[in-house]
Amino acid sequence: MKYTSSALLFSLLLCGCHLVSLCQDQKKLFYFLSADSLLGVKDEKGTIIIPATHYFLPIAYDDFSLPIQDSILILVPKPAINLKDPKPYGLAYDRSGKVLYAPYLFDNGPDYLEEGLSRYVENDKIGFVNRWGEKVIKARWDWVSPFEYGIARACNNCPIDYSKDTEHPSLDLSNARIYYIDKKGRTLRPLKTKLSAHDQTLDSLYLPYQFTYNTFETDLLEKIRGLDLISKAFFANYYNQLTDQEKQLHFEIVEKPNKDFPYYVINAFRYDADGSYHKVDNPDLLFYATKKGLIYQIPFDNLEEKVPLNEWLLQYDIKARRYLKEHPDAPNRYP
Repeated sequence: MKYTSSALLFSLLLCGCHLVSLCQDQKKLFYFLSADSLLGVKDEKGTIIIPATHYFLPIAYDDFSLPIQDSILILVPKPAINLKDPKPYGLAYDRSGKVLYAPYLFDNGPDYLEEGLSRYVENDKIGFVNRWGEKVIKARWDWVSPFEYGIARACNNCPIDYSKDTEHPSLDLSNARIYYIDKKGRTLRPLKTKLSAHDQTLDSLYLPYQFTYNTFETDLLEKIRGLDLISKAFFANYYNQLTDQEKQLHFEIVEKPNKDFPYYVINAFRYDADGSYHKVDNPDLLFYATKKGLIYQIPFDNLEEKVPLNEWLLQYDIKARRYLKEHPDAPNRYP
């Protein structure tokens, strides 16, 4: 299978901006085009770092004179590398031009970073890399989900079935071996019953709570967990009736400071009536915290726009109250 021009219009998302933008490498890098409009990377002296052998779309760039900020660069070679299932999306390079891994193709681009990890493809299997492109979980599954609440679903002997929908195919699980794994790639054994209120429920199975914290981290979470106003404002525009437990957001540190990334990443999770916790897919509810205990809301994962927690919450509350004023029939009101 080869990329077509129409496929590229949807899939060429070049830099891995979801990986790292906090580069310590002071050498400036720039994208450039060859005479036949293929993309490469060179340094400020004009030395070619990555040859111009990759697809390029003009809509993907605004100004080639601006230096590249990312420490991992994801480019699609021409010709594209093997695209049988599980499909890779091009190659991920470091700033020296070394190939690090082949990102997993997801949603017409390279896989997203979730809870500090993203998927890669090797030898027709899927594993995980961290935000620095290091392979931290070996590729050994035919398919594996992103991590959510510290757990990922994985399976072998589960081919992708295109027979009913070629654009959104499903997994054929008729002969599959299904696993649940932690962030070290270890297989989790389901529990007979929940041992903690925060244990996860997946596929009618109980799986153990995955998070551990030191005293500082516990105190950090208590700062944000103690702000009931976040949950009240979040559910203000929900029209279905919710139990008290369903109306209370749950917060966990899903990534801790490491190397050039000096932040704790805090995700918000919703509790569902079936006993499961699921990430709130809302850019308003992504928080970073410093080692000094300062917490910021990060719009669309953009550190340049970070907002102090209390300042953000004031505006979030104002928006929710405005909504409630405009919708007097909204059931999840608060004083």
